[in-house]
Amino acid sequence: MAAITSITANGTSSGYGPESGQRGYELYVKAPNMRTQIIHTDNGDSTTTTDGRQAWVAAPLRPVAVMEYSGGELEGAKVDAALAFPARIKQTLANLHTGAPQIVNDKRVQVIQGTAGTGANQTMVTLYFDPETALLVRMRRYAAGAVGRTPTEYDYSDYRDVNGVKMPFKWTEMWLDGRESVELSEIRVNANIEAARFNKPAPSAVPKK
Repeated sequence: MAAITSITANGTSSGYGPESGQRGYELYVKAPNMRTQIIHTDNGDSTTTTDGRQAWVAAPLRPVAVMEYSGGELEGAKVDAALAFPARIKQTLANLHTGAPQIVNDKRVQVIQGTAGTGANQTMVTLYFDPETALLVRMRRYAAGAVGRTPTEYDYSDYRDVNGVKMPFKWTEMWLDGRESVELSEIRVNANIEAARFNKPAPSAVPKK
């Protein structure tokens, strides 16, 4: 696991409401905590990026063309990037401890909790592992915000072998007012990713027809 320093992937994504159809999806991740995902919507690309220090989202049909994350949202973006690499759990999360076993998808799972960030921006992260396979089946993080702690949850499935490491080819991301389901068709590891891929994204443009 420690030998994997970058991940690139392609597939499809489906949201909810008018965006429930399948759309093209791209993922670029570089250790220790850089990540860019691009969803090709009918109205233009929706891009979420973190360079490990800052994070942004550029999406169509929004009042702010490129919004910079701050506080708990920024810490959450960093966590999503770092935990793409299983070997970095101990480096990413502090105060690790076990929690009471819980049920996920009708199956008993083991729980480990930790924190990322400090002070008011500290993010609580809970990891749920299948005790039979030791694979991560759910990750839930709570970001501090103006209305209290707000959760973001990922459910992972369809693990396949990629260069000797089991990686999920499907996941569903859920937050307070949204849901995104991703299904990958290909994952490549240790490919060269240009540093510019993690720069602040340009505003979304309506695709030409």
